Amino acid sequence: MTDKASLSTAISRGLRRRCPACGEGHAFRGYLKVVDTCSHCQTPLGAYPCDDGPAYVTMLLVGHLVIAPMFAFEFFWNFPLEIVVPVTLTIMGALTLLMLPFIKGGFLGLIWHHGLKRFR
Repeated sequence: MTDKASLSTAISRGLRRRCPACGEGHAFRGYLKVVDTCSHCQTPLGAYPCDDGPAYVTMLLVGHLVIAPMFAFEFFWNFPLEIVVPVTLTIMGALTLLMLPFIKGGFLGLIWHHGLKRFR
């Protein structure tokens, strides 16, 4: 491809788990494994490292989405701890697993846009 997508386009394509360069090919071949090359435009997506950043951002977002309401709303403090802790941990785990692939795709789009390749 000769035209490079804008930053917002690359991130939005990544959030949809598509190739940030063309938006057509799949960026992942499983839950979190990035394909080596895009099947549509042959962009070497495997050369762009997005390993730890997505996990950090996902945990940060999930923590704020689950824990902050617990401090904000008083009715959480009235429930027994034996109920609140398992329910909270279950919700946090489920949200983390749900959000992580999409955030990793967004990171892939960000890293691709800036051309931050892994040199081996």
